[in-house]
Amino acid sequence: AMVRARVEKKDPISINHLASQYYYGVLGLQNDMQMAAALFTEAAELGSIDALFHLGLLYSSGEGVDQDKAKAAEFWSKAAIQGHVVSRWNLGFLEGKKGNYDRALRHCLISAKMGDGLALEYIK
Repeated sequence: AMVRARVEKKDPISINHLASQYYYGVLGLQNDMQMAAALFTEAAELGSIDALFHLGLLYSSGEGVDQDKAKAAEFWSKAAIQGHVVSRWNLGFLEGKKGNYDRALRHCLISAKMGDGLALEYIK
């Protein structure tokens, strides 16, 4: 009830939290990727960096939305610019898959500097 009240007041953290519940299908909510996508979109529009990351995941996998790798990268770029470490790592991974190894390494280095242990191991 508390989360719903905060969602109605357009609190991006609460909207993102509710979206996550639909995404993972927890706390008594059915797994509903379309609902998650709609809520993550709203939360992102209200400033949630974590929602941008999750939208990247949805567009990358095509769950709840039409698959669009370019759109996934766009969401991860927006989140990474605002300091989201895993989004930065995901951008590096995408660049590596495209054969853009210099760009991939740059993203991984930034991710490692931000404290991502996985990126640090990858660079070694």
